[in-house]
Amino acid sequence: MQNPKVIKWVLWLLLVFCVGQALFIALSGPWRPAPERVVSVTPVDEGGAIYEVLYDSGGATVPFVYRYFLMEFQSTDDAVLKKTVNATPFLVTQSSGAVQEVSGSSVKLRTRGVIYEFHNRGYFKLNGQMKLVVFGLDAALP
Repeated sequence: MQNPKVIKWVLWLLLVFCVGQALFIALSGPWRPAPERVVSVTPVDEGGAIYEVLYDSGGATVPFVYRYFLMEFQSTDDAVLKKTVNATPFLVTQSSGAVQEVSGSSVKLRTRGVIYEFHNRGYFKLNGQMKLVVFGLDAALP
């Protein structure tokens, strides 16, 4: 005959183990994949730039993802890649070459792919002052 206390105790142990493993898997993985390389740099306003960064960590079944960052101009691609770890992109899409036209602090974007995230305003800090950049997006599916 089976003992109900032992069965209940074993089930609780299994539940705790499964919850612990789920937490370990969720917390041990990177929140955002590592960037592969800087694809393009577009100067914006005075001292700012839009950096198009390729993320190619999905493998063979996941398409390329491009993240567009607005920040103060960086001298090297390595400096850009280091800053993107803590920066928030204003556009995340499957399309490359989204920046079409820059006019002062206004930027026209065009994408013909899936858009994962978009913000129509961005800021960068230059010499202690915040600079506002406004983005206009023309998007359609291919």
